[in-house]
Amino acid sequence: MKILDLCGEWKGECLYPDGKNFTFFGKVPGCAIHDLVLAGRLPADLFWEKNADAVAEFEDCDYRYTKTFLYTGETKGAKLTFARIDTYADVYLNGAHVYHSENGNIAHEIPVSDFLKQGDNEIEVRLYSPTVWVKDKPARAGAFTTERMYTRRMQCTYGWDWVARFVTCGLGACTLVVPKANEVIVDGVYIATLDADRESATVRADVTFAPDYQGRVLDFCLLAPNGDAVCQKSKYCKEGFVRIDFDVPMPMLWYPLGYGSQPLYTFILKDGEQVVYTERIGIRTVKILQLPDAVGSPNYQKCLSIQNKEYDFNETFSGFILKVNEKKIFCRGANWVPCEPYVSGDIRARQTEILELCAEGGVNMLRVWGGGAFESKHFYAECSRLGITVTQDFLMACGTYPEDEDWFIKELQKEALYAARLMRNEPCLMWWSGDNENAVNGCDTDENYSGRRSAYEGIAPVLYREDPYRKFLPSSPFGGTRYASNTVGTTHNTQYLGSTFEYLEKDDLSDYKDELKKYRARFIAEEPQMGAVSLTSLRKFMTEAHIYEGDELWLYHTKNNPSLARELFEYLTLFAQKVLGEFKDGKDRLWKLRYMQYEWIRVVMEQARRETGFCDGIIFWMMNDCWPAASGWALIDYYNLPKDGYYAFKRCAKPVIVSIDREENTYRVYAVNDGEPIKANVKISLLSADGKTLQTQTEFETVLKSGSNVIWETPMNICQGETWICEIDGAFGKDRTFYREGALRLLPTDVAMSINKEQGTITLSANRYVHAVTLTGEAVFEDNCFSLLPNERRTISYRKKGVEEPNITVETYTL
Repeated sequence: MKILDLCGEWKGECLYPDGKNFTFFGKVPGCAIHDLVLAGRLPADLFWEKNADAVAEFEDCDYRYTKTFLYTGETKGAKLTFARIDTYADVYLNGAHVYHSENGNIAHEIPVSDFLKQGDNEIEVRLYSPTVWVKDKPARAGAFTTERMYTRRMQCTYGWDWVARFVTCGLGACTLVVPKANEVIVDGVYIATLDADRESATVRADVTFAPDYQGRVLDFCLLAPNGDAVCQKSKYCKEGFVRIDFDVPMPMLWYPLGYGSQPLYTFILKDGEQVVYTERIGIRTVKILQLPDAVGSPNYQKCLSIQNKEYDFNETFSGFILKVNEKKIFCRGANWVPCEPYVSGDIRARQTEILELCAEGGVNMLRVWGGGAFESKHFYAECSRLGITVTQDFLMACGTYPEDEDWFIKELQKEALYAARLMRNEPCLMWWSGDNENAVNGCDTDENYSGRRSAYEGIAPVLYREDPYRKFLPSSPFGGTRYASNTVGTTHNTQYLGSTFEYLEKDDLSDYKDELKKYRARFIAEEPQMGAVSLTSLRKFMTEAHIYEGDELWLYHTKNNPSLARELFEYLTLFAQKVLGEFKDGKDRLWKLRYMQYEWIRVVMEQARRETGFCDGIIFWMMNDCWPAASGWALIDYYNLPKDGYYAFKRCAKPVIVSIDREENTYRVYAVNDGEPIKANVKISLLSADGKTLQTQTEFETVLKSGSNVIWETPMNICQGETWICEIDGAFGKDRTFYREGALRLLPTDVAMSINKEQGTITLSANRYVHAVTLTGEAVFEDNCFSLLPNERRTISYRKKGVEEPNITVETYTL
């Protein structure tokens, strides 16, 4: 096959509605916003302060992109391919119209053999403003803006409560592909594990050939992770479809992170010495258990106690448990959104950096959110390599889409085919969801609800054909009556933001731990939390004065949800002040806005882990930022620096953790163990109100059984200001947690610190209890926001992020 890469520099022209056109150098892959920045028509630092507002000037513009290329050779079967066309466009080759696009979510193949010529050829793509294209469409019910619902492109580019508006046009990678004479061309390969255990596995490969295929003997091979051939078959293939079953002896099974390793086999299809197709795969089986709770069982009784009567009308209850290779997985992770607000070039290295941070933090599941994109093949392959499972939404979110119109269903069918063939062979992919939150008021017995036709006429028929061995859920959340319920299936606790934030209006939030306990569910596919980014990142998009004084840029770079009574930044401010204490100055405000995210995640994640077996997954909103948010939802900021909440997640995601809870008048210590039973040393102490005396209450050795277990309890009353501290250690490592009644008032204190720049370590010590040691700098830290006991000394490693001097600072707070 002859492949001509047509990426790189193209000639661009911006077509103003008023005729004030201008030309520029364009980049493919890319988009108009990126090109206009390079051309000096938009600010060079588009994210500084309010510069993003400048993008609005170009929203109603059309664009023309052209490229001339030299071609000589065979033209039969030639195709022009675009990884993406965003969105409304006409494509011309040598002046002839060859294609019309109205979908920015898929790749495009354009037959051009009748128009390709020897010598110089010119491609022209005319891109039309997506806002102008739909300006006469009637308004629809939905979040933020409704024009987006008519356009099949990344929905969050229209603005969300965590990103500014970046509506534009652009092109993905472009190639010219011409087959050689009598060449074997594969139209699709589907590889699935039919069954697997320690002794053997059956791996099925379904191969579909292009229409002009001519029969011959082909070789099929499966290579082990070390490169050795474990299965080889040769078969005369004449028909356009062939099925090969490999019986793999003693398979190395693929597991999610924290439950085993991630060995990857290689499937190879060869025509003689010519490799026709190759792909990395993992051998694993997947089940989703939704077994009903027995009436009167502990889980049944708990459901009765937490049932949200506004959304939850279930009379029977059931769990939602992911099993991989028959092993139950507690899913812990977050929602993934695009890591850039518009296409600006090759983002593979950026994706890898974020995903490696995810794995380092113990993330074993990402939900790719429906307002974003089908990510690159590289993204899903990296998730498979790292053991990060994926659930994939189809690309609709928070709205009533025009699913009553046939054109819309046809576009969804195209997207389902594209997505299935992009992802179906990745071991990381666990299940599909039809959309994000369109169907929260639906249920399986409803004749009609928002999202139903999209799911069952647009998407499902394609998936049932192209990916029959994987579960498809019509929406996220899903399960029960209604789908927004918390006692069946998956739940979005973001559904309850209104009541959550109403609570923050109270004068006294000393019961915040009990309040957060109300939002419990069988599988939490969205769990809200917020927090500020570090000073290091803030300095990249606002001045010191804006950081420490006033709210203007905090509000601008946090964004807002118009359905709420206050700005999101105001809610975070209320939470931080009422739990951690009034702000003393701008520096204290920043610290508390950061640390509130740590405490928020710690409380809800410890709770979810304690309830393993009732709750079997917690997926936070959200993992990453796609622009510089000041105090938003992400755990990793736009500059790929972990926020404070990331370190809370990392600590709570360890295979073995300990937590303390007060239930009525009894304090209980829970140990959660994801693996086999293991020995542990346990030490439970009581810290005095002044933070200087740590009195051991009990110290013992125990065996931590699998799952969640109470390992100690006491009805003992403690004095005001005293704090329970529990430490465990064993072959699994160490963990420490605390429990303090009421709010968590924190005050600055001092510790001794030394930094070894050559070894990349920081050593700290304190002569009294320090509740939170917070490290800041252009670096990723081994741990952060951790405590120091009286006279404890601790050394933390760090790695610099692309700078010679990370400028590390430390802030310490105590009770």
